[in-house]
Amino acid sequence: MMNKRSVLIIVLFTITSMLSIAQENESVLSSPDNWKSEIIPFPLGFAPSIDFVGFEDLRFSPNWTDSTSQEFWTYTFVWYIEKDSPMTESKLTESFNAYYNGLMGVDNNDQLDKTVCLFVKTDNGFNGEMRVYDRFFTKDYMTLNIIVRETFCPKTNKQIIFCDISPKAFDHAIWKTFDDVKLSVECE
Repeated sequence: MMNKRSVLIIVLFTITSMLSIAQENESVLSSPDNWKSEIIPFPLGFAPSIDFVGFEDLRFSPNWTDSTSQEFWTYTFVWYIEKDSPMTESKLTESFNAYYNGLMGVDNNDQLDKTVCLFVKTDNGFNGEMRVYDRFFTKDYMTLNIIVRETFCPKTNKQIIFCDISPKAFDHAIWKTFDDVKLSVECE
């Protein structure tokens, strides 16, 4: 059994580790103050097979956890990574399958169907649809729509994969909320 001192040391170590991770990876996104943010370094603990070097910068709409809200599961993120080859439909599919299977715990549960992704190349990147299991809120399957834009920042020598995600159809007004989240790093 742990004594109070051991627990305190573990808590302090965890907080210090989290602060150093946040300091190592400065945010590359700006968003309204009511959007929640998180930065996660690669390799992602829940999806270690995604072999990028860099970090993920996430922004969550204010009501993204509320299943009765228009903003449910509406969020955006950037993979800010070392120069890699350009994204392809197959690379996106592989990455997002690993991401959502790991995030939702599907890899560790034989009872759940794996994530299914479909991406289509567009003039600006990719549009996609993903069938994923929601282990956090509804404990059911859902379809998430995604818009992926890719760019390279020569100033920082980073590849930027910008992803907007929502269960709402692409013609729904919710997609306009992503206009409030901007890349804050200068690339030119």
